[in-house]
Amino acid sequence: MTKRIKLIGSAIGNCGRLNGCESSPYQISNSLANTEGILLDSDVVAYSGGSHDVLAQREFFIKVAHHAECAISKGAFPIFIGGDHSCAIGSWSGVAYNLQKQDKELALIWIDAHMDAHRPDTSDTGNLHGMPVAHLLGHGHKELTSILTAMPKLKPENIVYFGIRSFEKPEEDFLQSLGVKIYYQHMLNNETFEAEFLAEFKRLAQLSSGNVGISLDLDGLDPTEIAAVGTPVDDGIGSGVFFDAMSKININDLIAFEIAEYNPSLDRDHRSMQYMLQLLKLLVYRIRYDAE
Repeated sequence: MTKRIKLIGSAIGNCGRLNGCESSPYQISNSLANTEGILLDSDVVAYSGGSHDVLAQREFFIKVAHHAECAISKGAFPIFIGGDHSCAIGSWSGVAYNLQKQDKELALIWIDAHMDAHRPDTSDTGNLHGMPVAHLLGHGHKELTSILTAMPKLKPENIVYFGIRSFEKPEEDFLQSLGVKIYYQHMLNNETFEAEFLAEFKRLAQLSSGNVGISLDLDGLDPTEIAAVGTPVDDGIGSGVFFDAMSKININDLIAFEIAEYNPSLDRDHRSMQYMLQLLKLLVYRIRYDAE
């Protein structure tokens, strides 16, 4: 019996540097159906508040989190499509809440050029797409650290970063004070990434009893290959290298997957969209046919 998949879109784009990400869930789900013939049960939640309207953001993330929690409760595998990376607050709050009700823990691999670990008092811009990890760890706006439950959604030892190469000192100091494990991009290359990634995935799977999530910010990848992001940073993980690594993880230990920060207005050659479609096609196939 194949496992059911639920696509959950977070149509939010004004919490980042450039608008445009909010249309990503619609375009990706349509392209999956029209060009790849992959029809997925999908729900898209649209954000209509201001870029710094914490109460509107809270309402939005609660809706996304409810969709995530409901999907897992019904035995479906959630694929989250952002949206700027603030969407992760809703996505992983819902997953974590479901696990916490079962006395289980979420583990998370965060692929990104940035740490996304600012708190409101350390961010120069106040843009929420630079703060999701801090909020998932329980630090930041109380309205956003308490989505579905007041408990932190992540323990510091349960998150691992890959691809980091652009950050501010307050973020790094904060994460280091908590003991969060970080693989800076200068520590990696296309030959070493896969081995480190697979080893960390396996370690987190053991730590969380098989409840590992992956959140992919497209700017974590090489911008010469994947350009349709609002905050590109030189270097990055090779897109093919990440694809190959995803083909080798134990799919039974993956509880959910997220893509964020795709901006269709910047995808002039459509290479970024084509990459995402192939990555999602791989993921859908593995979830449906490789999972036990």
